[in-house]
Amino acid sequence: MIASRFGVTVIGGGPAGIAAAIAASVDGASVLLIERAVRLGGLLRQCIHDGFGNERYGERLTGPEYAFKDISVLEQTNVVVLLQTSVVDISRSENVIQLNLSNRHGTVLVESKSVVIATGAGEKNAFQMGIHGTRPAGVMTALSAQYYINIMGQLPFQRCMVLGSDDVALIVARRLTIEGCKVFGIYEPSDKPLGKLSNVSQCLFDYDIPLNLNHTVTRLFGTQRLRAVELYRVDKALNLIKGSMNVVKTDGLVLSAGLIPDTDIAQRLGVPISTLSDGPICDQNYMTLVDGVFACGNALQVSDVVEYVSESAEIAGRSASRYMARERSLIEIELSKEYLTATPLCIDPEFLFGQTVMFFKVAAEKRDATVKILADNREIFTQKYEILRPSLTERIVVDFSGGLTAESKIIMRME
Repeated sequence: MIASRFGVTVIGGGPAGIAAAIAASVDGASVLLIERAVRLGGLLRQCIHDGFGNERYGERLTGPEYAFKDISVLEQTNVVVLLQTSVVDISRSENVIQLNLSNRHGTVLVESKSVVIATGAGEKNAFQMGIHGTRPAGVMTALSAQYYINIMGQLPFQRCMVLGSDDVALIVARRLTIEGCKVFGIYEPSDKPLGKLSNVSQCLFDYDIPLNLNHTVTRLFGTQRLRAVELYRVDKALNLIKGSMNVVKTDGLVLSAGLIPDTDIAQRLGVPISTLSDGPICDQNYMTLVDGVFACGNALQVSDVVEYVSESAEIAGRSASRYMARERSLIEIELSKEYLTATPLCIDPEFLFGQTVMFFKVAAEKRDATVKILADNREIFTQKYEILRPSLTERIVVDFSGGLTAESKIIMRME
């Protein structure tokens, strides 16, 4: 028996899910927002450092403050919010998506005209990073360490090292130091830190935390508790350098090797996943290749800027509220080898709403680069950059209107 019917169902109550739900509701849709945690906000709740909200709210906010502002807006809408609720099953049939939900009150079957996937991303673990050994206590991802400190109020280590140098790693290393843990080094396999240079200065140099480039961890030692790690120097191709092995005693190892979009719900619906971004392939309205299924935020493409997460979610929510079943003829965007990924990866020429917001990342650092987009050999976008870094998400606005057809060819290249 169908308990409720909604125009849009948003799965995930982080910044992307909240923004998508607000946008869909403001656009006139009946909206259900599902979150498995006890509170809305997602990872923002544990990010107590500032640096959020400059572009969206015009002021520097902490993660909880950014979430609070979003939630305050959400509370002024008619969005139905279900907390501590999980999606047990999801399927699509006859232009309707059915969701079997479970929470402390039992199970409920919901029908929705469209769905927005805003489930965020997960961290790579030791196995995915190719680290051998047992599974002793004291090895955890950067966001898990952050949760221990900022949410649980517990210090998980007395002496630790951090593998990885993205912004999350740098911020967590500083936080651990402030709380009394001895962070004796950041170790990064590549020859450059992956985080913003401002974070390298503010989080490492200001707190006397050493940065060790071209190093990686290959093995863990310890049964009940981590005792030591095997450390190697690596060359530019990330090959281990013979004779450089060193065993370092430590009771903590923080892993920060990046995020992977959570595509569990998307794959259950048969949504094709991009080998570039590891997220769903979508068009400029953030609809995936399965009609009525939209994706946004880090569940689509991992971003280092929360405002970009919110912006993509607003587009997805608004598009989901306007969804109507129809045939689509999509134009695939061809990326040159300089790009790691881009969103969207295809264009629906019959459903263009003004200009298209695109996000992209480069595969390697580029200086004095020019990004160009060509449609049918006609240059429709060009922008110069002094520097482009793989860890940073770039935002551009492109006008694809002007005679695109299903047979058109779009190329994104770099000079």
